[in-house]
Amino acid sequence: MRPRFVSALLLVAMAAALFRTTASAAPRVEAQRRVLPNGAVLLVSEQRNLPIVIVQLLLDAGARRDPAGKAGLADLTADLLTEGTAQRSAAQISETTDFLGARLGAGADTDYALVTLSVLADHLEEGLNLLADILLQPSFPEAEVGRRREATLAGLKASEDNPGYVAQREFVRTVFPDQPYGHLVSGTPASVSRLTRDDVLAFYRTHYRPERAIMAVVGDVAAADIEARLNAALREWKPGGAGPFVYPDAPPVPPAVETIHKPISQANIILGQRGIARDNPDYYAVTVMNFILGGGGFTSRLLDDIRTKAGLAYSVSSGFSVNKAPGSFQVTMQTKTASTADAIRRACATIEGMRAAPVTDEELSGARQYLTGSFPLRLDSNSKLAGFLVQTEYYNLGLDYAETYAQRIDAVTRDDVLRVARQYLHPEEMILVVVGDLPAGSVPPAPACGGGSRTAAHRALPHENR
Repeated sequence: MRPRFVSALLLVAMAAALFRTTASAAPRVEAQRRVLPNGAVLLVSEQRNLPIVIVQLLLDAGARRDPAGKAGLADLTADLLTEGTAQRSAAQISETTDFLGARLGAGADTDYALVTLSVLADHLEEGLNLLADILLQPSFPEAEVGRRREATLAGLKASEDNPGYVAQREFVRTVFPDQPYGHLVSGTPASVSRLTRDDVLAFYRTHYRPERAIMAVVGDVAAADIEARLNAALREWKPGGAGPFVYPDAPPVPPAVETIHKPISQANIILGQRGIARDNPDYYAVTVMNFILGGGGFTSRLLDDIRTKAGLAYSVSSGFSVNKAPGSFQVTMQTKTASTADAIRRACATIEGMRAAPVTDEELSGARQYLTGSFPLRLDSNSKLAGFLVQTEYYNLGLDYAETYAQRIDAVTRDDVLRVARQYLHPEEMILVVVGDLPAGSVPPAPACGGGSRTAAHRALPHENR
């Protein structure tokens, strides 16, 4: 273990040195924004350093749109886009991609689906035609639907051997009961086994529409030229899909402890609660607060206490999953079964410490320096830049976001950090999920962090496919 630890420290030191050299230069992203006649938003950034064009298309077709009882449908639909069109079989799509030296892919996340294309500038016309073909004319062959469905089921079965996956699945289901964020993108064995080609077709026809689509094009292109090319390639793409997504009211959930037995030597632990949405004005203060708590790697309080001082876990971290609607806050760690209760108590105490007193000047300065200094690394390739552009449009951050990010982080004060810790961290209300070989007494009773007056639940769940 020691050589790995030393190497990790060396990497952190190198990264810190790099960030110090880049912190003073706020990155500037040059991009033009257009709205196509069909309603799709187009963002173009000319980057002539390489003869390559990157296209990323974000669609409001993520797992939050999965109908009740059909978790996994958004993922399956996106996965099948490249598996056949009215003109090409899956093999022909693959052959065309290889011939062009291009890369083509599609997938779904919680909030949205993403279609990506990377192609040489000399083959841009052919690449856009291929992109338009899978986007506008997918055939969803019955055989491919069945093959992909069985592959997903096999993947879900294999995931049952991954305690981290099992813990995450149980955590989101407990934090978001009967809510759009209450299932993993891949779905469940029960829901996926029910998905049919008709389900995929209905989902595609409803959600793969241009009026809430965002397309970023980055590379060796001119804005006027790529706009004309896209208008030609996507001229048959018509609006008319589902209305804007409205996240339903999410009633509070009581604190709970969920234990899932699995014969493994390390307990996998998730401790958390609901978090914030990306458009929350406290996002930047929360980002700094979380960096100090558990997002800052070797400099974080959680890692310092639970790993460095107590030696209970090799890794422990915290994070906010920010979505269009409030996501979750999670502390994740693995520890020996015998030290499970101690590690949980220390995590609770560390969270309480964030709420008890302001952070130090050194902690605040270090967090600001890392977050602002590392920001340019999010833009150091054309692919990252394309992803950044669709994200800034999706979350209404503005095209000057890269320039203003550092100002927003540097404006966070010690009082801000204390305020958001008290406002958004409620240890007495947290959900605890533990997967492991758990004898009596190894997990604290609910509520896991003690205190609070709300009704708590404690359930021990058998390990089984759900």
